[in-house]
Formats: sequence, structure tokens, C-alpha cells
Amino acid sequence: MSREQVQEELRRRGYLDSRLDRFVLTAAGPTPLHACRRVAARLGLAGGVLFGLTLSLAAAGLDPRLLSDAADLTVLALYLMAALAAVTTVAALIAGLLAAWCGRQGRTPPSDLGPKIGMTLSLAALAYLVPWWQTHATEASLAYRLATAVAGLGLSLALGRFGAMASIAVLAAGGGSGRLPEAGVSHRRTLPLLAAAALLLGVAVSGAAYLASADGEVPDYAVVPSDVRVRVLGVDGLDPRMVDQMISRREMPRMAALLKSGARGRMRVEPERVPALVWTTIATGRAPEDNGILPAGARRVPLAPGDEGRLVRMGATASDLLRLTRAQPSTAVLREVKPFWSVASEKGFRVGVVNWRATWPADPVNGYVVSDRAFFTLEKRGPRDREAPPAAFARLEEAGLNSEPDRARRVDLFALDAAELLRGGHPPALEVIYLPGLDVATMEQLGEAGGSDLATLDARLDAVRSGYRFTDGLIGRAVDGLEPGEVLMLVGDPGRLARRAVGAPEGLLVIIGGPAVTVDLGEVSERDVAPTLLHLLGLPVSRELPGSPLEAAFDAAFRRSHPVRAIASYGRRPVSRAEDGGFDHELVEQLRGLGYVR
Repeated sequence: MSREQVQEELRRRGYLDSRLDRFVLTAAGPTPLHACRRVAARLGLAGGVLFGLTLSLAAAGLDPRLLSDAADLTVLALYLMAALAAVTTVAALIAGLLAAWCGRQGRTPPSDLGPKIGMTLSLAALAYLVPWWQTHATEASLAYRLATAVAGLGLSLALGRFGAMASIAVLAAGGGSGRLPEAGVSHRRTLPLLAAAALLLGVAVSGAAYLASADGEVPDYAVVPSDVRVRVLGVDGLDPRMVDQMISRREMPRMAALLKSGARGRMRVEPERVPALVWTTIATGRAPEDNGILPAGARRVPLAPGDEGRLVRMGATASDLLRLTRAQPSTAVLREVKPFWSVASEKGFRVGVVNWRATWPADPVNGYVVSDRAFFTLEKRGPRDREAPPAAFARLEEAGLNSEPDRARRVDLFALDAAELLRGGHPPALEVIYLPGLDVATMEQLGEAGGSDLATLDARLDAVRSGYRFTDGLIGRAVDGLEPGEVLMLVGDPGRLARRAVGAPEGLLVIIGGPAVTVDLGEVSERDVAPTLLHLLGLPVSRELPGSPLEAAFDAAFRRSHPVRAIASYGRRPVSRAEDGGFDHELVEQLRGLGYVR
């Protein structure tokens, strides 16, 4: 058939009545492949404009700041239109080629082939849009959620119609127009599909919401109180080899005394070089692939304006907007399992957590969580944004920061000061403190290009040794604050620099006080920390944890009265909605200043 004959047949059957139909189907050529190529190109153009502009409006709904910058919004829309034009073109090509295959010589295509192909594309679009809605829209307002659900349904149906149009054009070009239904009949056949698609979307969204509502339930299991209070001191960058050297030089007397008076072991450490991954693994007892924490510096929508060029920033925004998963800086939102302090809190133990990695926004607990953003907010004197419970943060604001000139040391001093201030006369049953300063100082002196500068190497090593001496004083301060019967667990990770060295790095674990005995535990794992702490408090150990309680660290009386008990699970962590803080970009810059982000 000639091109004119194809178009005349389509017009006779009512397929060229609307403007969109005429724009697309008048491109149909004399052969199926020619028609497929030309119609797909026009559908790609129409789909890019329709889908790209709709998703740009969705992005503006997620981040109203885009509305105040027309240039940013324009660039974002262009990116999205280009990306979605390509997707629509490919979908139309697939629909057209499928129609051409069904209508190849010697075969008679079914009369409802076009609607069937359209329905298939609509369902494929819904399979993408439902998880997208769950990722990007669930934390938005009700109006936004409803609007995006309706828009998503409309876009999936539009893609289905585009696929049907491509198949009709190809069938007409291949001489199969006699098998095509009238346009009105074809449209009426799509009405049940519309209803089915709407029902499917509603069922999928409702089902996801129902499954999410089941999260966070606390299993019913018994607690055998041990009447032991525990303090955990996490020290990042504490390399046992350097500790041994400093002790031999008599420059870490408090650490030397600690090693002689408690249970001690060399720890197998996690291979990850990102501190947030390492310390979340310690806190949860679960591997990074299970706990959900990502490296610092990852982007998410909305992207705060920074020093990047507009094209780069909006390109990243467009890419993030199209993803089904949402990248974020390392925050508590991404943590998919419960840390040991949440497990203890759920069973009535008062807990206090200060400065632990990836704890923002602060989880509600029986006690307090001072997140890893609290120091930066106080230093910046910025507005509060879930860094800690309001009452606790007000006390920290009133006390102010210490005047230590070295920033890495100032962070460590803040953590100890905050813990002492909030401890008051009612200390928590479980207190957790994280000190990143030694790792930061070591990387500043020897990381990146520092270690290759031989002329200044002695001075840099002296600076690192000074950092170890300072940390020794902090450890002594923590030991001096112990009350009779209280347990101190020192968790020393060798830090980022040690993970670059040849050979397997090791960490250091020391337990003193209470039922702890003086013993060499040999090799232990960072994943043993969480089950050991929970067992020490009198809680059973979840079989989901790969580590084991270090029973050898405790005396026979404690082991007899508190044998290790096991349960299947501590329950799922409540689903957290993606949190957006305008402070994110500044936080990443602060972390970059401390060497955590490059």
C-alpha cells in the first residue's frame, strides 16, 4: 500500500479524528518498518513533552525551591523530556515491531492486537510507577499523593495508547487495516482496561501501605534483668599496632592500665572504608547489605544548590528523580534494622546515645539520642532539625561548645561533655558515645598525599602520636566516670588509614567493670559487639545476628545466672520516611572538611 492509501484507510476508520492521532499516524509510511520508525519518532516527541513536563511538576512539588529558580526548573525539564522521549520512542518501537511480527506475511493478526499491546505497555508503566510512588511520594501531603497517583495512572494509560497507535500504524502499513476495528470500537475496548489499571494501582499502593504498617512491631520476649549499667565508648582510628607502640613508649598510660584490668581481644574489622557503614554494622550487628546505610555524600531529591554547575546539579536531580530507590547522605532513615540501643529501649531500658554515626534524625527512644549532626548545628548556630530531643538539645545549647582550637578534638570533647551533661543524676542503663577525632586527625596527617611527603613525615607522625596521647586522656576520663558495678566497653576501630595498609587491619575490644574478668579473648569480631551488649543487659540474642555474645569476658556467676538465650528476631524497624533537611548540603561540606567526603 502507498502512504496515501494507508492514511486514507486510517481516516476512514476514524483513527485521524483527533489532533494527536493526526500528528502521529500521518507519519505512517508504505512499509511496516518505515511506519514503525517514523511513528515511534513522533510518539517519542509527544511522550517526551507530556511525561517530561509532568515529572518536572512532580519534582517541583517535592522541592518548591525549584519554582523560585526558573533556570534550574527549565534545565531539569529539558533533561527529563530528553530522557522520557527516548523511553517513549523505545517503547513505541517495541510495540510496532511486535505488531509487525504478528502481522508478517502469511499470518493474520487479531483484531484487538493494538489494545492488547497498549495494555501490556500500561501494565509495564504501572510496574515502574507503583514503587516510584512509594519511594518519592509517601512522605508528601495527601493532596500531592493523590495527585501523583492520578497522574501516574494517566501517564501509564497514555503510554499504552501510544503503543496501540504504533501497532495500528504498522498493521495498516502492512496491509492489515482490514482487521483493524473502528476507532470508536477500539476506544470502547480500552474502558475495561482503564478500570482494571486503576484497580491494580489502588491495590498495589494499598498493599504496600498495609505491609509498611506491619513494620516496627516489638516481639514479645522475656527480659532477665542483670542490674548492670553499660557504657560503650567507640573510638575511630584506634590502631592496635600504634597503641602497642605508644604503650611501649609509655605515652598511653590509661590505655595500658585498661588492657591489664579487663577482658581484651583483637577485632576482625569490616572491610568498608566508610565510617558510617562500619559503625552502623557495629551498632546493628548486621552486615551493610542488611542494615541499609550508604556512604556519605550520596545525593537525593531535592538537591540543595551548591558549587556545582547548573547542568551537573539538574542532571543529578533528574537522574535521582527517575530512580526507584532514593540515595541519601548516611542517615538513620536508611537504617533498615534496629541498633542495639533501640532494642534495649523497646524493652524499657533507659538509653543515651551521643554522636554515633548515621543517627540523624534522632530516633525516639526511652532516653535520648544526640545525633551526629548536633555538633555541626551547634557550631553553625543553625535552627534545630531533629538533632536530639528538644529538652536535651536546649541543655546542649545552653552549655555551648568547648573552646578547643583543633576541630577534630573539639568534636570528641563535645561528645564526652554532652554525655556527662545529659547523664546527670539519673544515668542511663546503656550509654553509647562515639569519638571520631583520632581517625580524622590521622587522615589529615597521613591520608591522601600526606604520607608521601617525606620531608614533613616526622612532624606528621608526631602530630598523630599527639592525637593518641589526647585520646588516651579521653579514655581515662571515661574510666574515671564509671560507678561501682558499671561496665565500660571500649570499641576501637583502626580507621580509614589502616584499611589502606597491606594485610588485614585489626581493631581493639576491651571490657572492664561489673562481671567482666581479666582475660585474653583472642580474636573477636565487630559483629560480636551488639549481641554481647544485649546479653549483658539481660536480653536474648536474635538469631538474625551473625555475631555471638562474648561469654568468656564475664565471670562464672554471671554466666550461671544469665545463660545465653535466643529468639528468632527483634522485629522489623519501623519504616522511616525519607527526611529532607536543608542542612544536608552544609553537612556534607562539614564532613568534607573533616575528611569523610572527598
